[in-house]
Amino acid sequence: MTVFLFTLASFLVAFAGFWTFGLPYMLMGPRMFDHFVERREQQVMAAGLLAAAISLVLAPFVSPGLISDATQAQVFAETLTGFIGRG
Repeated sequence: MTVFLFTLASFLVAFAGFWTFGLPYMLMGPRMFDHFVERREQQVMAAGLLAAAISLVLAPFVSPGLISDATQAQVFAETLTGFIGRG
């Protein structure tokens, strides 16, 4: 079920990226990106899509720490950071 949800989420991110940037590029060509620096709304959409893609890639690594109890989450955090010190 998790694989299906991650596949669906990645498909939807790719679909949103296509409709946001791919379709205008197909219609207007390279001129579409000429004023990208000046268009704040396109920068925000690009940042949102990039954040969604990054969080989708990192979700399998972070989710075990989110669904564990406190002791397992601590072990998970120590494993990720490489810092093992209990004081």
